Amino acid sequence: MSYIVIPIFSDPFLHPLHKDNGLSLLYIKELDGKSQMICQFHPDCVGVLEDFTWLEDELIFTPDAKVLQHIHPFKNVIDMNWEWWSQTNKPFDMSKVRNNAYDFFYNKYYNAKRLNEIIPILKHKEWCVELERQMGKMIDIDESAGWGDYGKDVTEAFTYIEKNGVKVSDDVCDIFDERVRKHISNGRLYTKYNLWTSTGRPSNSFGNVNFAAMKPEQRKAIIPEYDMLVEYDYDAYHLRLIGDLIGYKFEKESVHQHLADKYGCSYDEAKQKSFRQLYGGIEKEIRKNITFFSLTYDKINTFWGYFNDNKFIKTDIYNRKLLSKNYTDMNKNKLFNYLIQAYETESNIKTIIELKRYLLDKKTKLVLYGYDSFLFDFSKQDGVSTLTDIKNILERNGHMVKSQAGSNYGEMNDISDRL
Repeated sequence: MSYIVIPIFSDPFLHPLHKDNGLSLLYIKELDGKSQMICQFHPDCVGVLEDFTWLEDELIFTPDAKVLQHIHPFKNVIDMNWEWWSQTNKPFDMSKVRNNAYDFFYNKYYNAKRLNEIIPILKHKEWCVELERQMGKMIDIDESAGWGDYGKDVTEAFTYIEKNGVKVSDDVCDIFDERVRKHISNGRLYTKYNLWTSTGRPSNSFGNVNFAAMKPEQRKAIIPEYDMLVEYDYDAYHLRLIGDLIGYKFEKESVHQHLADKYGCSYDEAKQKSFRQLYGGIEKEIRKNITFFSLTYDKINTFWGYFNDNKFIKTDIYNRKLLSKNYTDMNKNKLFNYLIQAYETESNIKTIIELKRYLLDKKTKLVLYGYDSFLFDFSKQDGVSTLTDIKNILERNGHMVKSQAGSNYGEMNDISDRL
């Protein structure tokens, strides 16, 4: 059997993993059949803690596969938002799903605890039915096989990071603002990765904190649960990824210095020049004199030609389709940028899963992901060799990293030479 499953948590504004939150109701509907509400905690229920583990081996469609995995390790879960994205190349707009009771209670009683337990079950079911109606029309059982490796891997990777959370300092509310307080759970904040952005690059914002764009002063609020924070940053990651795609080998030297030598300019000038070439168009003289940019120019045009001839193009690792009908303002440089961001994300998913498995029997954990950077909460009990092993995993495809460590995320010192 196949089911649509939508969880309703007791507090709609807290992270699903927050200590003061929990599953209230589970809306379950056979794909072409009847629906029901399974109750965990709600005053309208006759019983509580009703069993839902019978769903474990069934095929499940749900609005956020990560959230459902936070509840129970279901085996066959497909993200309805992926179904939506795969056909529109855009995230589903949840604001389109309106419910008068939700509008009233969420606006008037935002700070009430366990707010969803106040709203009648009938109103929750109405909202679920409307969400299922709007998202469910994209579900195609025959096409759901496309979820495959990508769906399983992306869910595994980012569920793992979210479950770890980030430890925060006592003055976190002074650093951000008082609204953050309600989101602190046992001294930590939980991240929430939105996987279905238009470019495919995950965003990460929850509880009045944009984890993907914190200012240096705000980073000081993130501290280690164990002994220290250690961050690894890829060197010129996009340029190295492009090198992979075009068959251009960068060695262990700095990519920017490598190109500075080609340009005949300083390191800082080279960074600016390379940025202009990639995002403003590659100049004829540059591609004539520098092989890397000549090959890049050819690849950009190859991608663009394929996209126009076939009306779609697939991402490099997981073969996700970008459909030309969904991009009215696409041009060849923008397409290339989308594909590089997709390649970056898909490469990192593989890396996160490898890191998760390596750290399985260790205290050290990956707590924050930032496109070209990985932040770890390191325990000295695991030994310094753990840091070297992490570095080796990150560099396994020839992408060099720099590393830094500190007692908070805003004040880190370079330790690259020590690893």
